Amino acid sequence: MFKLNTSLHKWLSLLVGIQLLIWLGTGLYFNLMDHQKASGAVHLRPVNHNASTSPTQLIPFDQLAFDGAKQIKLLWILGHPYYQLTFESGPHAYQHKSVTLVDAKSGAVRPLSETLVRTIAVKSYDGAVNIISANLLTPPIDELPREENPVWQVKFDDANNTNVYIDANSGAVLAHVNDDRRLKDLMLMLHFMDYFNTGGFNHWLIIVFAIASLLLSMTGITWLVERFKSGQLRIMLKPSSQQVTVTEQSSQQSNTLTLKAQQPLFDALAQHNVLLPSNCGGGGTCGMCRIHSEQPLKITEAEQARLSKSKLDEGYRLACQHMAGEVTHITVRTQKKSAKAQ
Repeated sequence: MFKLNTSLHKWLSLLVGIQLLIWLGTGLYFNLMDHQKASGAVHLRPVNHNASTSPTQLIPFDQLAFDGAKQIKLLWILGHPYYQLTFESGPHAYQHKSVTLVDAKSGAVRPLSETLVRTIAVKSYDGAVNIISANLLTPPIDELPREENPVWQVKFDDANNTNVYIDANSGAVLAHVNDDRRLKDLMLMLHFMDYFNTGGFNHWLIIVFAIASLLLSMTGITWLVERFKSGQLRIMLKPSSQQVTVTEQSSQQSNTLTLKAQQPLFDALAQHNVLLPSNCGGGGTCGMCRIHSEQPLKITEAEQARLSKSKLDEGYRLACQHMAGEVTHITVRTQKKSAKAQ
């Protein structure tokens, strides 16, 4: 069970850690970026739709042959009057709407034409520019992921690859999207983990990540408690030392050393020139730094994997798996001659 807990904790640490690094990088970008430039609106200018017709020349609302409209609104698009009939709409402008545009002079249904859209797009751009194409798009729209209504996309041949998006229901310019805006949108996608391009942060991946972060905390606390119980972690109010009698197996020579109680026994012995065999440097993977302890020590996961049951029953342990404060008398087999007693 403990092995499963530690493995889960390590994988969760990797998963959460990567996203934390992404948050750090994108957060730094948001602090350093040029907000005006990143908005894509450097060349955006307002379009003048001033009326050129007197309201008295328009068809009255009550003469329109359309039933069921929840709202009727008069719009002026490049000086021409339109009735915008809304049959269905959500609380937000980007949400799906059922809209019909009617010529306010003739009463005929008149959706925005490509010619009109191209004119609006050029008027919304501050500077001389050529149009590559103009297309009516239906959702989903890659560069406007939240938009649920049809929009016109007008592509410009400029240095920053600008696309102008115009609302097909009103002729309003929704956005200028260029390379600077695309970079900002990429950073927003990474920052809010919007890897499925929903246009927001209220999605299931955020919930999964929140659960993963909670599990990381829980497994970390469990691991901390297990290490504390095994003696590998102790809460000390001040530095402490431990007197340990070390007997070299081959010579039977004994030395009493003063070791730091909260230091791994393998490292504490090495500081006194008691060098135990090891290929992993005390990482618990080679199983070579064996000691024999006269007092019982808890068996760790690494010791179970690398020492036989008979050796464990006899009192053999790995020095890298225990703190110096856990022992008082040990027998070791060193690579070099032990240091003299202190």
